This record gives sequence, structure tokens and C-alpha cells, in this order.
Amino acid sequence: MKNESKIEFLRGGLITSLQGSKINNLQHLGITTSGPMDYFLSKIGNLIMDNNEDDLTFEICKFGPKIKILEGNFIFLVSGNINFNIITNSNTQLGKCFKSYILKKGDILELNQTINSNYAYLIFKGKLNTDISSNYKSSIISSSLGINDGKKISDSDKFKILKIPNFKDRFLSISLSNFYDNKIRVIKGPQMNYFKISIIKKFFSKKFKISKNLNRVGIRLIENPIKPTVSSNLPSEAIIKGSIQVPGDGNPIVLASEHPTIGGYPKIATILISELYKLVQLEEGAKISFEEVDINLGEKLYFDFLETIKSIQNKIVYL
Repeated sequence: MKNESKIEFLRGGLITSLQGSKINNLQHLGITTSGPMDYFLSKIGNLIMDNNEDDLTFEICKFGPKIKILEGNFIFLVSGNINFNIITNSNTQLGKCFKSYILKKGDILELNQTINSNYAYLIFKGKLNTDISSNYKSSIISSSLGINDGKKISDSDKFKILKIPNFKDRFLSISLSNFYDNKIRVIKGPQMNYFKISIIKKFFSKKFKISKNLNRVGIRLIENPIKPTVSSNLPSEAIIKGSIQVPGDGNPIVLASEHPTIGGYPKIATILISELYKLVQLEEGAKISFEEVDINLGEKLYFDFLETIKSIQNKIVYL
């Protein structure tokens, strides 16, 4: 097996980007953390492929790319729920998610629409020949920073993948419905006391709807406005991924991977890191509800989440 391969994106897809580990230690400069929107799928996909769990992946949003193998062998796995085809000289076959494949020169990988979700991940073996500095480990599409100069993948983009190892095909049988639902657990936000008790009860008792305004920066929720008792414009302070901000119109915004680093809207709650990946996969029009937990349970759920990810490795079937 050759120790490198070269691929060309015949089609870039809707928004395909390179995402790896989050960007740390630059938030004081106004640079967000970025990283995969669905870090559950990206992590388990990498672990199935014997990569480090935060290795670089191609994040696919809604409609995927079409890739041709120009040189060598391309070893990959698709993590998520998406239709894709493998096209060779002899036939076209429908691909299976969470199963590894080895494509050869001239073969084509055609990733199409995600199914009941927003994101899927193309996981590959080997090291991409793109500059990875000590600071930037992912792309920040909204500000054109990071890997690949923060650009989404475009038609005709080419990449070389180095150090392709020996590899044994593998497959993971997994039911994603066991990990995804529409109930999202949160802890109290730093300004929950800015809301009347009746509004807080409404926040937890009535469902929200995912609006059409959803992207890597944030997700707007509608059909359950919750206005604070004080001005919605407060002195700016640091904000984090998963914060639920409430602007003046009362329609909350959930901060996602490319969120700003400071903001002045009151934050009624914060989504647990063990829950946020579920929310980012909900499509426009989906209904969600929030459930409050205390900080102790929140920490337990986080460590349970880490154990769940690690346990995936024990379920891999080698072919």
C-alpha cells in the first residue's frame, strides 16, 4: 500500500470544512474555540479508525462533497447519518456509515444529503498536508481563520494525505437513536435571576422550535419568547459554547462552535457539554424542551459522556 494519497473535491458540498480539536488559549484575543458541531460523531468516528479522538475531519453540512482519488489509496469512514455512493470502474455501491472503505486511484466518493440531521463527518487515515499551527486546529468559517485559512472546501480543492498506515477494515453497529433526542439538559445561567419565576417556568414547560437561523455561530429558537425583567443590553462579558442568550425579542440564541467570545445579552441557562451535540443536529422546525439539572449531576453526566465515547472502541468489529 502506498504511503500517501491525493484527493480532489469535484464538488465542495454545501458547507464542508476541516474541523479538529477546539482552539484554546486565544479567546482573550476574540478568537472563538470552533471545532466540530457534533463532537460526539467526530470523536467516535476517529476512535473507530484508530485515530486520536480530536484528529482533523471533514465536517459535512446538509449536502456533501464529491471526491475523486487522484493517487494512492484513500482510507475513510463516514460518521453520521448520510447517503453516500462509492463509484468505481466496475460498479456503484451504496455506502454504509460507520464502516471503513479503501478507495483506489480513479474511484469516486459521492456524499449526498444528511438524513434527519445537519452534520456528518468524513474520517480519514493519515496526516493531511495542510498547515496546522500550535494554535489553530480547526477552521473558523465565520471569520476566515484557522485550518485551510478558515475557508470552506471548494470545487477543485486538492489535498495530499501522508503516512498512510497498514489498515484492517472495520465496522461499528450503532443505533444513533440511542444517543439523540429532543430533551436538552441545562444548568442555571449566570443571569437566570433576571427573569421572572413565571418566565423561567415557561422556559422549562413549553417547547421551543428550531428556526431557519441555525449555523456554526448559533441556533435561534422561536415560538416561546422569554423576556427578562431588565434591559437585554448588559455590559459585555465572556460567553461560552452552549450558553443560551436572550436578546430583546425574547427568542433565545444557543451559542455554537463559532460563537463570539463576549456578549451582552442575559443568559438564562447553559447547555451541558454532554447534551449540546444533540441540539446542533436538530433540523429547522424540530421542537425541543429543556430540563434543568444541578451542577453535580451535570458533572456526572459529562464524565458518563466521556465513558460512553471510550466504550465505543470495545464494540468495533474487524472485517
